[in-house]
Amino acid sequence: MIIFYRKIRQKMLTENKFSKYLLYAIGEIILVVVGILIALSINNWNDKKNNRDFEVKMIREIDVALKEDYLFFTEHLINYRNQTELQAVAFFDKIIISKSIIVDSIDFHFNRLDFGLQPTSNRGPYDALKSSGIDKVSNDDLRKKMIYFYDFILPRFQGIIEDKLESSTMEMIPLINKLSKPSPVTISENGVARKEFRLKDIDFEKNENFNRLLYLTTERATQTKSVLLTMTPYMLELRESIKNEIEK
Repeated sequence: MIIFYRKIRQKMLTENKFSKYLLYAIGEIILVVVGILIALSINNWNDKKNNRDFEVKMIREIDVALKEDYLFFTEHLINYRNQTELQAVAFFDKIIISKSIIVDSIDFHFNRLDFGLQPTSNRGPYDALKSSGIDKVSNDDLRKKMIYFYDFILPRFQGIIEDKLESSTMEMIPLINKLSKPSPVTISENGVARKEFRLKDIDFEKNENFNRLLYLTTERATQTKSVLLTMTPYMLELRESIKNEIEK
């Protein structure tokens, strides 16, 4: 193609057709400029497509992490661990009210008064996006919601829960130790088996240490549940924004 244009140009020059040559030269320049613009346009389109593909990939990963964290907070922490502690308190409250002791279940529920929980979450996909440039999220509203949740809401509520767990555990462990009696050790072919804590023979209604433990368990489980129930709607809201952005 270049050789073809060169021959035309040489022919015009030899025939002394300067005006036609000038028009041809201008046309050639225009063609080159148009070609460059088309190439730049294609390159820009490819860059935008690659950026969009990367953006969608990252926010999809964040959505998956949010889904898993939401299930962990609601199903495991609230509906299982919190509920287990509150059920243990309810078990002993029933004994105090009814004066009827279910001996076989006492140690089981006693060990669940300090069942506890750990409010962990998967920040990996968000931190990966943040390190590569949070501005890659083109939707301003979605970007602000991500930053607000992961850099403010999540650490704030996790901090509240962790502080409550730490302060209550410091008081609960000494009480559990005071209320516990030596647990028997069973030796078998499989090794040594040690049972969980065993509760001393106490007056459930009048023992101050025991009722203080019940109070601390109830307070911690109730407050932790309240914090988790306050935090999880933010996760659903962020997931909905991500869904709308992906479907856009």
